[in-house]
Amino acid sequence: MHILFFAPYFNQPRGNSTTIKRIVHFLHKENINTSVIPYLEKDNWYFPKADIYHILHATRFLKWSRENGFVLDRPYVVTMGGTDINIDLQKDMDNEMFAFLDNAKYITVFTEDAKEKVNHLSAKWMEKTIVIPQGVSLPWNISKGGQEMKPCILLPAGLRPVKDVLHVLPALDRLTKDYTGIDFTILGANLDESVFMEVQRAASMRKWMKYAGVVPYEVMKIWYEQAQIVINTSQSEGQSLALMEAMAMGRPVIARKNEANEALISHGKTGWLYDTMPEFAEAVETIVNERDLRDKVVHQAKEWILKYYSPEKEAREYKRLYHTI
Repeated sequence: MHILFFAPYFNQPRGNSTTIKRIVHFLHKENINTSVIPYLEKDNWYFPKADIYHILHATRFLKWSRENGFVLDRPYVVTMGGTDINIDLQKDMDNEMFAFLDNAKYITVFTEDAKEKVNHLSAKWMEKTIVIPQGVSLPWNISKGGQEMKPCILLPAGLRPVKDVLHVLPALDRLTKDYTGIDFTILGANLDESVFMEVQRAASMRKWMKYAGVVPYEVMKIWYEQAQIVINTSQSEGQSLALMEAMAMGRPVIARKNEANEALISHGKTGWLYDTMPEFAEAVETIVNERDLRDKVVHQAKEWILKYYSPEKEAREYKRLYHTI
């Protein structure tokens, strides 16, 4: 069996590329042959004969296929992760998009909330919509870290409006009065020039803040090593792999309340959720000052991720769909 993946990115350090590399790796362990077309990366591509197409990101793929005259001549699976199901299709779904999803053999999503969004698009698709959570695979071991909390806060996110990376600045500005050693780092690709300029301006005014640019996943180890808290500020999410990785590595996490983050994190048990600046500040203070609670939450989060987000299980679920097709 040969699966040809169409993914927006593969070589560029993006969340999509991390996802597709992981899935391909663990499918190979299941003796499934794969090829990848990173359709938004300009390159010379070889289109091998495949039994099934597996398409990541509905709206981006359909736009690319329309512009390039690509014809879907094999049965296909569509995986919708974040922006497409949470934002693009909630605004508009034309006849072409409806036909594209209607003809898919399966639609896969990461969360039950995303499945409900598919239901709102068309109830008849529910029978073929399958929830397959992302697996977490770590290529390196992370040290437990010291007990003294500065704290060092890490936000891995591409610079685009939906990620809202400056959302917690008012709370951090206040926290610097109590924690003079605080450090705040944003990591991620520059995907929006106006957001990039806002981040640069904010960092230039705060000696404790920096934007470190895009970091390839393979060398993220040092950043996770240094981080004492990993946060997510997104207005909406598909399923934050950065949060999942942080939980698996034993780093406490704080995430903005949205459907995907609330499905992933149990407040006060596997991490902390916030709506307001006082809630975010309170979460930071709890992590810094309540060591026993912090250690308990970190342990429970790690156990939760290892139990429910296995990359082997993820690959087996996709393999099952392929064999059904």
